[in-house]
Amino acid sequence: MSEHESLRKALHWLTGQPAINKESIAAASRHFDLSPLDEQFLRDYFLNQRAENVSKSMQSDDLESN
Repeated sequence: MSEHESLRKALHWLTGQPAINKESIAAASRHFDLSPLDEQFLRDYFLNQRAENVSKSMQSDDLESN
């Protein structure tokens, strides 16, 4: 198996889940035997990406109200 095959499988599995959160990422990490670095990547990608989108949305709303 290639170096990142487990991460690819975990990504595919996660995108099929009803919700992607800390618990589902931890479950994917265990199920696909990911390294701590790969698990952190998934957390950063999925969880921090949402926080940035919410922040940008709020900034946009503030600009429109002025």
